[in-house]
Amino acid sequence: MLKKRVSVFLAAILLAASFSPGALACTAIYAGSELTEDGSTIFARLEEFYSDEGWPKLFDVIPEGTHRSGEVYTGCYGFTWTFTHDSYGYTAFCDNNSQGICPDCGGTHAHTPYQAAGTNSRGVSVTATETLVEKEAVAAVDPFNTESGIEEAEIPTILLSEASSAREAMLLLTSIYATTGACGAGSVIVADSDEVWYIENLSGTQYLAVRLSPDLLFVCPNISVIGLVDINDHENVVASDGLIETAVRAGTFVGDAEAGLIDYAASFDDAPDSCYLRLAAGLNYLYGEAVYPEDLTRSGIDGSAFRISNVDAGGRTVAPYTNIRLKGKLSVRDVMAFFQREPISKNRSLETHIFQISDGTAHGTVEWVSMADNRTGVFVPYYPMETVEVLAAFHASTGMPDPVDEKPAEGLYYGRSSGTWAFYPEGWRDSWYWVFTRLEHIAREDEESAAVIRERMDALQDEICSSGATGNAAAGICWHAALDLLSELGS
Repeated sequence: MLKKRVSVFLAAILLAASFSPGALACTAIYAGSELTEDGSTIFARLEEFYSDEGWPKLFDVIPEGTHRSGEVYTGCYGFTWTFTHDSYGYTAFCDNNSQGICPDCGGTHAHTPYQAAGTNSRGVSVTATETLVEKEAVAAVDPFNTESGIEEAEIPTILLSEASSAREAMLLLTSIYATTGACGAGSVIVADSDEVWYIENLSGTQYLAVRLSPDLLFVCPNISVIGLVDINDHENVVASDGLIETAVRAGTFVGDAEAGLIDYAASFDDAPDSCYLRLAAGLNYLYGEAVYPEDLTRSGIDGSAFRISNVDAGGRTVAPYTNIRLKGKLSVRDVMAFFQREPISKNRSLETHIFQISDGTAHGTVEWVSMADNRTGVFVPYYPMETVEVLAAFHASTGMPDPVDEKPAEGLYYGRSSGTWAFYPEGWRDSWYWVFTRLEHIAREDEESAAVIRERMDALQDEICSSGATGNAAAGICWHAALDLLSELGS
């Protein structure tokens, strides 16, 4: 995720961070049904953006018919969409504009700022805002539409409102890329109980979508994970018409144009070395041993070790695969632990979502939701297709934190990475985001308290996973446990 924040108190840090590799910090994982303990398909993503500066998130349900057929939607960054039917209901994470002013664009028009992920009433799940980095030469040939192209955070809003299947969502998104264009580079996962599609775009109108196999596994830490692909495999691949031509014109093409083979990442991707630190952490966790050094760089790993391909060693077209091998089949608890590893999880995590899909029934999709740093947090399971209301704490509105340049003499405040301090906003104790962020801040300040928090949250997570509690019942257990722990810690 690489947001276009405009809040006044963040302007200075964003001026530097928005163009820094350090601002790229989201991580996604996908494990097909043949690689999980219970036979479900699991994919997940952690959203990060300097949360130690304070950036409240909300999780809520968007009701059916929120947008009407023919209504024109205007997002944060100039993209508009005319809804083709009354919108489906869906769950969603978003930034907090309930105070009347959008923290992302500064606008006051009705919109849902920075929706990142969710599941709709038709069983379509989407995770977006995984920012990628394009080669400058490719963007020069096929520039982004920064005035009216679809921005990564508007993708869930449109797809979850409109699409009744994963394939429909994939075709809708790629058609928008091909016509209106994209505002920036990114990757998206769309899924239902029948299939999962992974889509990357690394220029304005060009894209590549791959249907993910049940025995496929990948980790995406803001790095393109599509390698050598035969784009003539129409069963498993949907490629933009000018994909190879664009890379050829840019002088970056790697592959065999006549045979329809393109090494997509080699041709389009330019992720910085900093992203490979999280790749090493993720792969080492999956392997169960330190296969890659903690200071891994782009030159230290061959793309075929972790990228998706549908071409085998003999040059034959096969089902999409990667060469990542697991130490053992994954449980949803394992995926939670994946997101607790440094540097995958840091003290700027905003939210993390895990989708677990087993079938097309109302209970066939579980959405596990967490906010703040996963090392001091807990995941709550919801059945999104039957959820009409989430715990109030998930969507409790607060203002932004009040920053000060000098360390306060009194009051409840916290230190920020920018070298300043901030007071917690009024009503913070009612907000899931702020309560768990407060636990994160306490853990950062005191090692003894950190050990207590982590032990208590791990036990709580085990209880939720083993008890079968879901929805607001599970959320209520976690919420009261967090409040009790804060009281014990004197906060």
